[in-house]
Amino acid sequence: MAIFTWQQIETKIMNFNQQFLIALPDMQDPRFKQSVILICQHHANGAMGLVINHELKLQTDEIFADLQLDPPAKNQQALDGGPLSQNSGFILHTSSKKYKSSIKITNKLTLTTSKDILQEIASQSFKHDWQFVLGYSGWVSNQLEDEIAQNTWLTAPLNDEIIFHTENKDKWQKALALLGIHDINSIAGAGHA
Repeated sequence: MAIFTWQQIETKIMNFNQQFLIALPDMQDPRFKQSVILICQHHANGAMGLVINHELKLQTDEIFADLQLDPPAKNQQALDGGPLSQNSGFILHTSSKKYKSSIKITNKLTLTTSKDILQEIASQSFKHDWQFVLGYSGWVSNQLEDEIAQNTWLTAPLNDEIIFHTENKDKWQKALALLGIHDINSIAGAGHA
């Protein structure tokens, strides 16, 4: 028989890996208004995630040119992943190949920060879904749990279709629809119990 401490039990219950954080309509922080955040890592020391629906005024062909790489076959808007390390680039992708610096988020979804994936994309040999993100969002230990308990965010299981095949302007409402919410007025001031 296994015996767990309360902290271990809470850690098991409050794990937001492989989840979306969805901002409630009354979100006060303009950086996160109507945002959908993919939680990439969540553990006892905190959490790290990427906003997947806020566009920057920057396209990937510009970024690749700055890095002296050929432009990607699929030019796209770079996303504003959050207020931290806004000069750091992240590639969310569906390739299972191991790159120099990657973390698996799910069996189908990986986050890579090394230049080798950019070189592969530039060479036109990368045949998987991908999204370029600058910056990230982060929380210290227990901060994310506290924000969710205070009804700042809704949570839903991540969805690859929303990440890669939904217009950025539609991702917030599509993420809410994962929870069966189609009328945003019905959730003003609502959240988790």
